[in-house]
Amino acid sequence: MTNLDDRLRAGLSADDEAFLRTLEDRGMFAQMGATLQGPMKGWTVLAFVFTFVFFLLFLFCFWRGYVAADARAAVLWCAGALWFALSVAMLKLWMWERMNHLALLRELKKIELRVAQLQDAR
Repeated sequence: MTNLDDRLRAGLSADDEAFLRTLEDRGMFAQMGATLQGPMKGWTVLAFVFTFVFFLLFLFCFWRGYVAADARAAVLWCAGALWFALSVAMLKLWMWERMNHLALLRELKKIELRVAQLQDAR
């Protein structure tokens, strides 16, 4: 720990220390659950639904490409499967970025609280 961390921690009251403990690192599933709260809840639910639907469509296109009778149909079905696989990947990237955003906001809130407590101590 740095000297600044020690000074910030010394200036915290018991209530503030308990609040900071609630902001500690959380697991992946807890972070995913946190995306289902707040003003972006609707977009997150929509992304989950689209991800599930696109995955099912990917499986369907892949299977149809696998059992296709001629090469042209197989290529077209596999192109659809590739498109849906990329759609799932992009939606998952959006979800991971959303979780990263919320983790960053949580860290900034910790720093804001510590700086405010340090200023109050002076």
